[in-house]
Amino acid sequence: MGAGADVNAIFGIMSMIIAIPTGVKLFNWLFTLYRGRIRFEVPVLWAIGFMVTFAIGGMTGVLQAVPPADFVLHNSLFLVAHFHNVIIGAVVFGAMAGYYYWFPKAFGFTLHRGLGVVSFWCWLVGFYLAFMPLYAVGLLGMTRRMQHYADLRWQPYMIVAELGAIVILCGIIATIAQLVISIRAQESRRDLTGDPWNGRTLEWSTTSPPPAYNFALLPRVNSLDAFWAMKQRAVVSLPEHYLAIEVPRSSANGFVTAVFASVTGFALVWHIWWLAILGLVGASIVLVAFGWMERAADEVSGEQLAADERARRPAMVAA
Repeated sequence: MGAGADVNAIFGIMSMIIAIPTGVKLFNWLFTLYRGRIRFEVPVLWAIGFMVTFAIGGMTGVLQAVPPADFVLHNSLFLVAHFHNVIIGAVVFGAMAGYYYWFPKAFGFTLHRGLGVVSFWCWLVGFYLAFMPLYAVGLLGMTRRMQHYADLRWQPYMIVAELGAIVILCGIIATIAQLVISIRAQESRRDLTGDPWNGRTLEWSTTSPPPAYNFALLPRVNSLDAFWAMKQRAVVSLPEHYLAIEVPRSSANGFVTAVFASVTGFALVWHIWWLAILGLVGASIVLVAFGWMERAADEVSGEQLAADERARRPAMVAA
């Protein structure tokens, strides 16, 4: 970067150090799968694709931790490929795994599995078609942000990369189509058990979507996977009596404060002092108003809890 040997050495050392926690997390994820009864549902496919892609991105990052190599690779398409290898592999693939996994719990109905599988494979295949050629042309000397190029050796790689982008687009279309089709058929795809994945942890013991109070009764936890132990003991019956629960009232204060904070940050960056003062005053007023709220919670009576639980959990009551 022209910043000097000392700065380059610091960046190189820090890029090497970051590989340690990254490697630890990868082993954590792998050993989570080890000796498990893996069901290759859509969230698991995304999770495995995430681990593989993120690992490859991390290994290409190690090359840039070596200052002499980084001197050659800097500002080339190798750097672009590495960046997207990490960002898409870590952020997009991981986010998609969470999206598919938590969607039934959040919205109360499942997503179409077939289109989910199509979306995953289009994304995975398209990603490698789109970005692996960029490593090659980066090593051949192609820099980023080029309006055009005269070296025809690069053209076959760019054509393959374009094909990969088209395949990724097909994956995006499949994801949108899956969501539309699933919403239109949500009544037939309704999750009545709250446990579509046969989960092991307590969040799957509530209904989908969960009520505002989460648990009508505080779960008794005696093992690592409490809900799995409950299912093994067939402890799914509902009690006769419930105690009242206080539930925090919904409030827009947090969102409004965040808007004022964003306005303040923007104004400070650009030295728009009157707008920064306006943002700070607005955020302060909202915080003070929140602090003086007289009624911050609503009470759900025991009778209402009992009625709601029996209405919301027909499958578990029947069991």
